[in-house]
Amino acid sequence: PGLSNNEVTLYGDLVLGTTCDTGNAFAVNRTTGQSVWTTNMAKDAGQDCGYPAAYDGVFVVGAEKAHLDPDDGNSQIFGLNANSGEKLWQYRTDMPMWNLLPLFPGDDGTTLFMDFAGGIYKLDLHTGKELWKTLHHDSRGSFGDGGAALGPNGMVYTCSNPLAYHGAEGTTGIVRAFYQSNGTEVWSTSTSFPCNNYPAVGTTTGIDGLSVVVTPGSLMLPGEKEQGEILSLDAFTGSKKWSIKVNPLDVPMNMPEGDAAGFGTRLQDGIQPICWPSHWSAPMIDGNGMVLVGRSDGKLYRVFGPDAGYKGVRSPNMSLSSSGLLWEATTLGSAFLHGALAAAPGLFVVSSCDTIYVFQK
Repeated sequence: PGLSNNEVTLYGDLVLGTTCDTGNAFAVNRTTGQSVWTTNMAKDAGQDCGYPAAYDGVFVVGAEKAHLDPDDGNSQIFGLNANSGEKLWQYRTDMPMWNLLPLFPGDDGTTLFMDFAGGIYKLDLHTGKELWKTLHHDSRGSFGDGGAALGPNGMVYTCSNPLAYHGAEGTTGIVRAFYQSNGTEVWSTSTSFPCNNYPAVGTTTGIDGLSVVVTPGSLMLPGEKEQGEILSLDAFTGSKKWSIKVNPLDVPMNMPEGDAAGFGTRLQDGIQPICWPSHWSAPMIDGNGMVLVGRSDGKLYRVFGPDAGYKGVRSPNMSLSSSGLLWEATTLGSAFLHGALAAAPGLFVVSSCDTIYVFQK
């Protein structure tokens, strides 16, 4: 039904996806690959990399390419019947959505999501009715490559950029927490580098209490040496728990790792010649509290926790942060998109711009 930059999602026996050139959503049978339905939502959709998802029979997805700075993203969000493709509702946001990731609290029939200026919305999942939206008017001219994440404490957390910043080197970012019930802001914390990512919420190894982990870092732009950080905040107050400042990105031609090497091959194959992801993938906190995240240098970063409590095998590649945290960066290959990491019982999967890695416990 068209070309797509978005991740597909699984729903029962279906694989659900969308296109960017035709504004379609579609479903295929996950076993046979046969088409189940195709629905046109708009004449086109943004070229960004979205993460549409389905819950309780509703597939939530963005379409209708926006024409603001940047000239991309989606102006509307749609709710489709996941089994038939029937359009149930549509909603136009105040500012476009970028890399849309709908969130589902699960117990109240709603969905939450963020626009590219850090505005946060809550809609009725089945009707699209607006329940609340919180827009920071001093940030409506900003742009960020990040998004939102739910916490188990009734809060939703966003990673975006303040003022009129667009995620470039030399600017700052901001992490905010809101009550899921009414959209009231609970706290906000400025980050030293732009916040172009999705938070991870959980308990990290050796650190008491619930944490919000983000990976600030500027967007990849020619001629810059982008700074980066792995940052953990208290989920209830926003105060800093720990931080690991990593070396500036050092990649060929200041392009994400693998883009220069794979340019000719992709061009010859007739596909998009570059991947050009964000600075970091979205971080993950695994069941043991280890933080994992991919970076545009093609390395997988792991934070094991305080050195004093580490009981595992030690590698010569491990480093110790100024605050006593043990961490390691392992070279895999090419750069990673936001949704690069996935886990299942006994399995860990990493997808780069050109390779899928599967690790068994």
